[in-house]
Amino acid sequence: MTAEASAPAALGPLRRGLIYASAFFGITTEALIGMLMPLWAVEHGLPPAQLGTVVAMASLSPLLLAIPAGALCDRYGERRIMLLAALGVGLTAATYPLVDGFLGACALQLLGGLARSMSWLAAQAYAVRAAPKAESHTFMGRFSFAGSIGMLLAPLLAGVLVAGYGLDAGFLLMALWGGALALVTLPLPDVRDSRSTDKLWQVTTGAYKNALPLLLQVPLMIVMLLTLLRLSSAAVNASFYPVYLDQIGFSAAAIGVMFACINGAVSVGSLAAAMVIRRGSLNAVLFGSIALSMVSISLVPFASTHLTVGLLSALHGLGLGLSLPTLLTVIGRQTAPSLRGLVIGMRTLFNRLGYLAIPLVLGGLVHGFGLRGAFLATGAFLLLGLGGTYLYLRRSGLAYD
Repeated sequence: MTAEASAPAALGPLRRGLIYASAFFGITTEALIGMLMPLWAVEHGLPPAQLGTVVAMASLSPLLLAIPAGALCDRYGERRIMLLAALGVGLTAATYPLVDGFLGACALQLLGGLARSMSWLAAQAYAVRAAPKAESHTFMGRFSFAGSIGMLLAPLLAGVLVAGYGLDAGFLLMALWGGALALVTLPLPDVRDSRSTDKLWQVTTGAYKNALPLLLQVPLMIVMLLTLLRLSSAAVNASFYPVYLDQIGFSAAAIGVMFACINGAVSVGSLAAAMVIRRGSLNAVLFGSIALSMVSISLVPFASTHLTVGLLSALHGLGLGLSLPTLLTVIGRQTAPSLRGLVIGMRTLFNRLGYLAIPLVLGGLVHGFGLRGAFLATGAFLLLGLGGTYLYLRRSGLAYD
């Protein structure tokens, strides 16, 4: 089902800037906690098993509640949910320095993980709803670019603060980042299309029931499969990619530069997506960019110099950057305005599935086949899934353009 965009044809520069700023602040706290939480666990002497559990807790609540969170955006408006989630991000971040034990950290990760996930989910849903149809490619590309710049800059700033003033300063930065998201959200107008009067419990309990029929619609089902495959390739660089670099003698600083190559290329890809789509098609950019991210990260264990690893890392980031605004554009075209929050929640669910599954699969493959074999097998499996999805799309006679 293809829905007409409900947003006005043009947006003023202030409102555009605020929406882009919501991406800059909305996604970045995930990068901050990914850097700060392991350091917190080491500082508090948690053994590896407890460290892994604490980190995983941040994904558990978003995995279980992403779809209800999306439904809440449709019912109460993305602006309201983004504002509440931003305040939750700030409060939980400010509480980390006060927690001293494993169980307290797990509880805080459950709450903080949900707040961080909901803030980014609501920011995406708002942008998709507000994007003018005539320039959706450019608008979503700039939105994604703003988020990727935040992902690049915030951890660098946090690293400087932690080095100079300790972990508490890093968590204070994350709290301020959540507060900044709340501030940019306040002036935004409510753009929801649904005026439902359902109660809170009705919205949350009915979310999965409403989501299941959407998954049975072939265009959206394919979008969710592509979301899972895209984030599965990203989960590789979030798990065993730095392990390989460490094994071949890259210093911590050099590994940081390689991650900067990924994030910098994500920024370039996000900004260039609209131009690339105009020269080709949504289908070609969507499948081609995801394939690029898969192939490039799978070949990293066959590179050993800074130049070759940096090049493959940049290609991986470029593929990720091109695919995000393209996926969000497709969601905007294939979703009824009153259901866009729910669909973004479904996308978040599939994101989390990829991040949970691939590190577990890779761990088993590395144990049995070594790093090179594991990377190749994972890449081949993901490419096979991508090829099967493309054939299914063609057989169904669908095109997203």
